Amino acid sequence: MFVDFGRGKVYALTDKGEQVEVFDNLEDVIGKLCPDAVVIDSLPAKFQKTAAELTNTGITFLRLKNLKKISEERKSNGVKKTNENDVKLLRGLFYRHPEEFQPLSTSPEELEVRALTELWVELARLKMSAKRARTTTINLFAVEAHKTVKRFIEKLSEEIHREALKLPLYREAVEELGLKGPSLAYIVSHDGFLLRTLPRDRLATRYAMYDCQRRRRLRGRLLIMLANTAVIHRHPRYMKIYEYYRQKGKKHWQAVLRVAKIMSRDLQKIARKAGPPA
Repeated sequence: MFVDFGRGKVYALTDKGEQVEVFDNLEDVIGKLCPDAVVIDSLPAKFQKTAAELTNTGITFLRLKNLKKISEERKSNGVKKTNENDVKLLRGLFYRHPEEFQPLSTSPEELEVRALTELWVELARLKMSAKRARTTTINLFAVEAHKTVKRFIEKLSEEIHREALKLPLYREAVEELGLKGPSLAYIVSHDGFLLRTLPRDRLATRYAMYDCQRRRRLRGRLLIMLANTAVIHRHPRYMKIYEYYRQKGKKHWQAVLRVAKIMSRDLQKIARKAGPPA
């Protein structure tokens, strides 16, 4: 459901509806339309307490990251600024660019996993630098630095796994797909909502699952790393996929890329089955 606030009223538009309905308060909107998710551009202070209470009942609130996007939509569509127009533009923007939206509130567990996985990413980069230094010098400090960073990353990875098991999507990926680790935890904690909402082709674009892509964003690189780890450890499902593409003449990384693409679809299926986050 899509909502805009103005003149003391709440303007609501359902997923497939054409008529904008007007309510006096947010509780009436939820009571009548019973949405699983509410998409807004911003939330006025007078509605924040109500939204927090509704979030605890399982309703997801998503807000636009950049409010300028709505004004840009008005300009490109040549429409006047009205609450009715804005809520329709909000729906169109959401379907074209869901990545422009983020959860209004996130669970403490998800925030904890995000922080830990972001630390893990930085330490992984440091580990690469330490490894290069170790191979280019015989200095004992370089050797010790590499060992120390490597040991700390191993302990951090274990902690990330323990904390990430508190997230339903991560836990189900572990149980149903046999996957685990910091790369998976990063993807789940940062992109859980998008895995549930993005169409398959948009998901492939977000993770740059194409042979011609040379420079991928972090999420895409982590997904490929996760797929490569599954192949190295001969994961029953993903090793078969890898061998299939190798037999078709694909090179190692081309086959791993296809494993990563199928892996993203598997995660998407689990995310959609799980439904809205609590």
